[in-house]
Amino acid sequence: MINAIRSEWVLLNRRRLWVVLGVITTAFTVTATWLLLATAEPARLQGNDGITLEALRGAGGATAAVVSSIAFSSVLLLAAFISSTANEFTRGTLRVAFTRAPRRLSLMGGKLAARLGVAVIVMSAALVIGWVTAVLVAPVTGVDRTDWVSGAALSSAIEDFSRLLVFVFVYAVIGTMIAVIVRSTPIALAVGLVWFGPIENVIGEGQSWAMRWFPGLLLRSVLRPDAPISIATSTALATLAVYVGVAVTVIAVVISRRDMTS
Repeated sequence: MINAIRSEWVLLNRRRLWVVLGVITTAFTVTATWLLLATAEPARLQGNDGITLEALRGAGGATAAVVSSIAFSSVLLLAAFISSTANEFTRGTLRVAFTRAPRRLSLMGGKLAARLGVAVIVMSAALVIGWVTAVLVAPVTGVDRTDWVSGAALSSAIEDFSRLLVFVFVYAVIGTMIAVIVRSTPIALAVGLVWFGPIENVIGEGQSWAMRWFPGLLLRSVLRPDAPISIATSTALATLAVYVGVAVTVIAVVISRRDMTS
C-alpha cells in the first residue's frame, strides 16, 4: 500500500493540478463565504436550512461560515472521486496495474489514501481562506466578529475541521464505490449526481426520515449541526459509519472477485 500511495502521489503532485485546485478552491470559498455572510438573517427570519446571524456572531462564527459554504461543494467532491477512479478503468491504466499487482486491495487502498490526502490539503486551505474572507467581510456585512479570536473559537475551528474530514472521507469512499461498480465515467457520474442531487434534495426535502437515512443529508447534518432540520451528530455519524462499512465491503468484494483485467 505504501508503494501505491507513493506512485499515486507522483501522479497527483503536479504543479498544474495544484494551480487549478488552488484557483478553484479560492474562488469558490471566497464567493460562497461572502454570500453566506451577506445573506444571513436572524433565527426568527431564517429558514430551515440557513445559517443564522446568531451563529455567525458566536465564537465559532468564522469557521461555521466556511463549513456551511463548503457544504455546497459536495457534488464537486463526489464527482472528483468518481471520475478519478472511473477514468482509470476507461483508460485501461487500472486494468494494467491489476495485472501486475498481486494485492489489488492494497493498490486500491493506496490510491484512495493518496487522493484523500490531496482532498484534505485542499479542504485545509479552504478553511483558512474562508476564515480570512469571513474576518475581512464581516464588518461590511454587519456581522460582529469580536468573539472570533478566543480559545473557544480555536476549539470550534478544530471541531469544524474534524467535521470536514468526515465530509471528505465519506464522499471519497462512496464515490470510489460507485466508480468501482460501474467503471464507466459518464454513467458513474450520472448515478452519483442524480442520487446526491435531485433525489436527495427533492424527495428528501424537509422529510425527517430522509434526514435520518440519506447519506448526503446526514453529511449536511454533520457539517451544520446547529441547523433547525439537522439530526444529532452522534446519530448521523453512527449511520454514516454503517454506510462506509458497506461501501468498503462492496469495493473489496468487487475488486477481489470481479474480472478487472478484461
